Amino acid sequence: MRPSAPLHLIFAIGILPLILGAMTYFVPVLTRSRTAEPQSLAPTLLALIAGSLVSFSLFYSFSIYPYAAITGLIAVIWQLIWIRGRKRAMLGNPHPGLLWYQLALGALLLGLVSILAGYFMPDHWAALRRFHLHVNILGFIGFTALGTLRVLLPTTGSYPDPQAGVWLLRQWPWLVGGTLLIAIGAAWYSPLALFGLIVWLIPMGQFLLPLITTHRLVIWQPHGATTPLACAVIGLLILLLSGGAHSLGWLSAPPTTQAFIPLFLLPLVTGASSHLLPLWMTQAQQRDRELQLRILLGRHSAGRSALFMLGGLLILAEQGWGLLLILVGLLHYIIRVVMAFFYKTPQKL
Repeated sequence: MRPSAPLHLIFAIGILPLILGAMTYFVPVLTRSRTAEPQSLAPTLLALIAGSLVSFSLFYSFSIYPYAAITGLIAVIWQLIWIRGRKRAMLGNPHPGLLWYQLALGALLLGLVSILAGYFMPDHWAALRRFHLHVNILGFIGFTALGTLRVLLPTTGSYPDPQAGVWLLRQWPWLVGGTLLIAIGAAWYSPLALFGLIVWLIPMGQFLLPLITTHRLVIWQPHGATTPLACAVIGLLILLLSGGAHSLGWLSAPPTTQAFIPLFLLPLVTGASSHLLPLWMTQAQQRDRELQLRILLGRHSAGRSALFMLGGLLILAEQGWGLLLILVGLLHYIIRVVMAFFYKTPQKL
């Protein structure tokens, strides 16, 4: 088994299909079109197959990983074609968030091509692998998350944010350029990575500043979805800074990669799902049930988020016992999700 196998298991089988599936749900919303047809789930299923293949290759037979990369490429291209079709068929202009999904898929495409190229150019394997890692985490996952969070935070917090669309339209060139600089720098020339980090920090600062100033009283609540979603933004900023510390030799690579899950992914997924899962579990006329499920899933979200963040910081400091805090927070949320599936709406008298 290769050292990267457990993390690939999480990313390839868990995160990749999850993001493609979420895009399938959100693209009709962003293009103001009909609900996704059943066949539009094909890229998500292909991504699951690709994830299974790459995980099997890392655990048992590394020689089959090119087939995983090719399957993943087919899934990404299929998804991009489907999004393009939805965009061309709509009236008017799509929501700016749609571009961020296309950019995220473009980054994933680039990452898959680079890791496939490493198979045919073994002398460049290490550099191409580093490029693949950074362009996928910052490009694919980062663009998807930020494009969604910029809209989802005002929605979950029920506050107006006229700057959301402006930020999405203006900041993507900086983040694309910064991501490429970080990925190329990590692979071949580290000073570029530090410059890319600075480019990333500017739009991230513009995103984070209102969350801790203008909207702080709405965002930072003991319950609900807003606190974990805001923690995900802070977690991403911490990870960017830790990546810069790694490039300077101040931190080793494994803790930075491992901390990505508790500092960013877990607050993001638990926060987003506590708002969206009730919507998917109920029908249009079940507004009361939807609200009750959101209350149930969002209960003590600030405490959960604190456990994730503290655990992630301990992982960064190479303190393995931080995993215990992370597992406690995750277990708490899993219990809430199970309770939601068995929840019965109180009868009105």
